[in-house]
Amino acid sequence: MTLGARGRLLLPEPGSAAGNMSLDQAILESVDSAAVAGAAGIGGVATEPTLRFYTWASPTLSLGYFQSHRDSSPRFQTLERVRRSTGGGAILHHHELTYSLTVPVPARDHGARTELYHGVHLAIASVLSQFGVTARRYGDGHPRWPGEDSFLCFQRRTAEDLIVSGYKVLGSAQRRSKRAVLQHGSLLLRASEFAPELPGVFDLTSVQIEHGDLVQRLSQQIGALLAVNFQTGAASDSERSRAEEITAQRFSSPAWWSRR
Repeated sequence: MTLGARGRLLLPEPGSAAGNMSLDQAILESVDSAAVAGAAGIGGVATEPTLRFYTWASPTLSLGYFQSHRDSSPRFQTLERVRRSTGGGAILHHHELTYSLTVPVPARDHGARTELYHGVHLAIASVLSQFGVTARRYGDGHPRWPGEDSFLCFQRRTAEDLIVSGYKVLGSAQRRSKRAVLQHGSLLLRASEFAPELPGVFDLTSVQIEHGDLVQRLSQQIGALLAVNFQTGAASDSERSRAEEITAQRFSSPAWWSRR
């Protein structure tokens, strides 16, 4: 990407469990298709990196792709639920801000984009510092964490996770397509009554951060990281239509939830 490249910013809106995951997938397919078309020299096709922020219409348990649905605790049975297309542990989405970043990648680039994890998480840590919150990578000298196989994602630790006062407040995961990568993650702002053992930024620091201010600063910081000028936009009609198809075929299907 070149300096000043244009990107699309989707502002926060609450979505259903299946709807949130389906729109992320539809955007991944859209960016991938545009990147493939651009590489093939098809004129008039713009490949815009897309930064999306969203919340959840009701408290939701999202299961990592490789997790067994049988491992879910009975205390989560009353919540909305969905199986993600990305790995990692289960997440209790409630008092948080979720982001997804979808960018084109070179055709010969395979595997996880570790530099994307690293850069985005450092950008988020930088924004948190502007609010007086000190967040550091788990990989930067924190003691080894014993809960690597815990059911809940925020009881696990990986090197790029952000830690505040010993607790994880940010984790992300990726999904690849042929010419694009989706990275989405959750920033835990406050503990949920459904998982009170997981404190958020406010519980740990007494700093309350409004979504609007957070989104503005994050979009600027992530834009600077990628040399992309994110401009407020919207999901296209084709992306919305495709998301509805994906919802019906995958994320709202009982077979998808119980596939493992």
